[in-house]
Amino acid sequence: MNTPGGILFISEGGENPDSPGLRQALKLAHAGNARLVVLSLYPDLPERYRNLQESFEEFLKTELLHSIETACRSLGMAGDDPDCSVIVRKVSRVPLSIAIIREVISAGYDLVIKDADSVGGQGFRGMDMTLLRKCPSPVWLARSLSRSGKGVRIMVAVDPESREPGEHELSLGLLKKASALAGIFDGTLTVVSCWEFEFEKILRYKAWLTIPESDLVANREEVRTSHKQQLDKLVEESGMQGKYRMHHLRGRPEEVIPGFIEKESIDILVMGSVGRTGIPGFLIGNTAENVFEQISCTLLAMKPSGFVSPVTMPGNLS
Repeated sequence: MNTPGGILFISEGGENPDSPGLRQALKLAHAGNARLVVLSLYPDLPERYRNLQESFEEFLKTELLHSIETACRSLGMAGDDPDCSVIVRKVSRVPLSIAIIREVISAGYDLVIKDADSVGGQGFRGMDMTLLRKCPSPVWLARSLSRSGKGVRIMVAVDPESREPGEHELSLGLLKKASALAGIFDGTLTVVSCWEFEFEKILRYKAWLTIPESDLVANREEVRTSHKQQLDKLVEESGMQGKYRMHHLRGRPEEVIPGFIEKESIDILVMGSVGRTGIPGFLIGNTAENVFEQISCTLLAMKPSGFVSPVTMPGNLS
């Protein structure tokens, strides 16, 4: 998994060595020989405690370094750790999520990782949703993997029917990233794409139309076949390495993907948040967000290369 710009792990303070995000960040950095930066941001201390700021930051840094060392040992990386550094920084006047995105834009990180903040282990909320919507780099929201060793189940969801510039490129990137992850985690890879004959209900139930059932079946099969051919072509173009399974599911992604993930006990979902590329203020597409709010696995979400974050750096008046 190529990350020349480095990986940024977001610590929310007092990181536990068993943090799934920290462990997955270390594993990815180690596998890709990538630079890993652990970033801990904290809000401004109350006035009465300002004189303790330096010692507070030193405490946070010491705790993080200890957690990193412990996690590395448990992952079998002792003596062969990835290039890892810790940054502890105070944030004033802006939400922590915006400060993180500014850090990503400024330093050019290729991947942002944090532990998922969810309700009852499902979906995402708060800072996670801001990062999914506005962070220009891929976002990895980590949950514990049910298979910590071999056999991690990775699923990539793609749509071979490109409608916007950048969507085709994104789909190829998703396939390549998922294939690389299957190698890193020594896991299995499943490629999923959803199709549907959008006008079937209209054509079937409108009283003023009389269409033979055989014609409806033929039209539906034509749509399915065309979509499957495009999917096969996309997978071939990606040059994916290793073995994988392919599932061509009928139905809307938000209706079938969450159930498929649960049924197949998927550990990591790789999916794009596709929308109007290059438009500042773009929010995650409804389809992607509807899927994300129903899942309880680790998520790697990627945006099209033309995505422009609505978050600006301080002093930028654009």
